[in-house]
Amino acid sequence: MKRSFPLIFLAIASCTPEPPEPVGVPTVSPPSAVELDARRSALVSAHPDGLHIFPANPAEKAMEQPSWIQAPSFQYFSGLHGLPGAVLVVDAPMGRTVLFVAPAPAPFGVPVRALDAVANPGLVAGAALDEVLPTSQFVPWLTGRLERVPVVYLDEPRRAPPAGVPAGMRPVQGAEALWELSLRDAFPQAQLRSNAETVRRLRWRKSATEIATLRFNAEASGAALRAGMRTVAPGVTQRQAEAAVVGACIQAGAEGPSFWPWMQSGPNAHVGSVVRSFLDYHHLNRVMTAGELVRADIGCASGGYGGDVGRTVPVSGRFTPAQTAVWDLLVTGYLAGVGAMAPGVEISRVAEASREGIARAAESDTTLA
Repeated sequence: MKRSFPLIFLAIASCTPEPPEPVGVPTVSPPSAVELDARRSALVSAHPDGLHIFPANPAEKAMEQPSWIQAPSFQYFSGLHGLPGAVLVVDAPMGRTVLFVAPAPAPFGVPVRALDAVANPGLVAGAALDEVLPTSQFVPWLTGRLERVPVVYLDEPRRAPPAGVPAGMRPVQGAEALWELSLRDAFPQAQLRSNAETVRRLRWRKSATEIATLRFNAEASGAALRAGMRTVAPGVTQRQAEAAVVGACIQAGAEGPSFWPWMQSGPNAHVGSVVRSFLDYHHLNRVMTAGELVRADIGCASGGYGGDVGRTVPVSGRFTPAQTAVWDLLVTGYLAGVGAMAPGVEISRVAEASREGIARAAESDTTLA
């Protein structure tokens, strides 16, 4: 029976009528064409001498992911979701934006025709594009443009991902690194440069549309945090608290968690231990015990943006005197950091103000002696 499942599945799929257009449940508004044009204009002003290439997420979502996630910079400059394998090119010298779209993807071998942007131009309506071409034309198009404009700008990942191979070998993972290597091989005449600093600077300053999305995610994340905290009790497993967070994100209208929740208790709550969860099948799952603390670090995602909020939760329901003293120090540091925030202030200064606030409070607190 197991061997016949794919055949049965495909037979059913082939016999069903053409599926209707999916009815989405949008929770936040996408950026307008005016806003997208302004983002690209700012990029062109900073780097007017080259072609800015932003690849979309190249693959369908993994089965274990709650939703498909677009490549952040592609989304920022295109406003588009659901186009795996697409490539956005901001042609600075020409002042044009060209989108190259891949053929319809085919999970389980079944083409998703609704994602064929060439056949369905409505998919990219409102993205303020000058031209939409199939990816089959990308190589000849870029070859022709490089004859006049040899400079190509690429974004970089926020943190360098593991290469997946021993040192000295070509990476086998990391979309940005693989894209750069592929471009170097296919277009040795291109002068590759980074626009990462400019892209980060533009994305740091949020528009009204982005702020509305962030507020929605913050509210959903707050509701999910409270749901997870209410689950915390002696005898409860971390996984049970994680499930409460995920369910609350969806109940609040988000697509799901922006990352899998951390509801790490006892020894797992230390950052030196919590990072092991990235490599642990059980996600460091354990039963919570009275007297312990839980590191609750969670977030909900919607509109391509994710929330992130953290709290410290006593498993017994109340902090001990020693835990209260430490918690008060953290709150003091947090408020000192918030007080240091102002336009033009570096993030490093905010962190420094937090540390200074904690140090001053610790000196005057006799319970910590």
